[in-house]
Amino acid sequence: MPDPESTKHEEPHLLHRIPEFSDTVTPQKRGGAGATALDRRVVEAAGPEMTGLELLAEQHRFNMAFSSDPSRVPQGPHGGAPPQLPRLVVILLGVVGVAGSLWLLRQLGWLLAPAFLTLNLVIVVYPLQNILRRHGVPKALAMVSIAGALFVSLGVVGLVATWAVGEIVSVVPQYWNQASDLINRVPELLDKLGIERSAIDLSKAQVNMNQILGAAGQVYSGFSGIVGVLGVIISALIMMLLDVPSWGRRIAVAGDTHPRIVAAMREFSTGIRRYWLVSTGFGALMAGLNYVELRILGVPLPVVWALLTWLMTYVPSVGFFFSLIPPLLVAFVANGWQTALWLLGIYLVTTWIVQGVFQPKVTGNAVGVNATVALISLFLWSWVFGPLGALIALPCTQLVKSLLVDADPKARWINSLISNQPEVRGAWGQS
Repeated sequence: MPDPESTKHEEPHLLHRIPEFSDTVTPQKRGGAGATALDRRVVEAAGPEMTGLELLAEQHRFNMAFSSDPSRVPQGPHGGAPPQLPRLVVILLGVVGVAGSLWLLRQLGWLLAPAFLTLNLVIVVYPLQNILRRHGVPKALAMVSIAGALFVSLGVVGLVATWAVGEIVSVVPQYWNQASDLINRVPELLDKLGIERSAIDLSKAQVNMNQILGAAGQVYSGFSGIVGVLGVIISALIMMLLDVPSWGRRIAVAGDTHPRIVAAMREFSTGIRRYWLVSTGFGALMAGLNYVELRILGVPLPVVWALLTWLMTYVPSVGFFFSLIPPLLVAFVANGWQTALWLLGIYLVTTWIVQGVFQPKVTGNAVGVNATVALISLFLWSWVFGPLGALIALPCTQLVKSLLVDADPKARWINSLISNQPEVRGAWGQS
């Protein structure tokens, strides 16, 4: 830097005469030689304990605050800090980005949801290929075996779902008379409780059994749409299985340059397998228990309601209520309120305790989120992807967590808020 006193077009600065590393500063006189008004203001405002470096920094702030010539104001980030947007702007941009991403996912849900479910299925059975290879099975035969097992499983699920809905639709008309009698007796019972007759008649007028049957038909049509979704899943499954033999090599190559991302994806795969295995185990246990209970109480369609229980185990937190209401209504209409009350009590003791209390904790541990995040995930992904989103809610949340939180040391602190365990590993502190 040239000496200010040797530069004719620049006024000498009083602060440049102060030793840069001096311990203390003695303010110059107000009318000192070569002192500008700004120099005198800075020096006179300085305390006796300020060092030369601190005075230079103070002069820098005054130059930026009071300069009327923009070209003389130092440019670039202040204090050597990297340039960054204000925190509020970053937050607003993040909110807009999240909203836009969710909107895009919702528009493409017809494709992304079945494809992601297919990816889950392939990840679950992928270790079987390694087991078969270790036992000397050729690579092509191992892949064909896995593909055959998946196709058979999906076909069985589709046929069973179609059969169950068909049974429900065919059985409902058999209890038409009982349901009509119950509806006719409801006004009398409510009238004894002091409810006005006009309100009762209005409610009765709004009940139309033809509409109920029409709704049942719509449900059947909806399950027919599920068969179409299974077609999309099978198509995606064929494409993914063709790529399975090269997965190991692809992951190894990606791990050379992006090891954190690959490690997070491996953790995601492990959590996905645990989640589906745990949920399937809970589903089989509860379906068996509920089948026995329904058979003992004589409730119609026990196999259908047991299958419904199994399916609802994949819906975290609230699946219990969806598996309870249909058999409870059927038991009330077909067997009376005593049977319905017994069924309610048994379901509360068995299904609710296991499926509503223990299962969310265990499945949350499998994917690494707490029960509150699991419930929010259910509502969010159901809104984004529809009914299929409820089935893949926790896997979707784990994928987002793996890519955006676990793979980024600066974001891992979020695990202390959303994870099932408050401990956080490998997180970077705030800079």
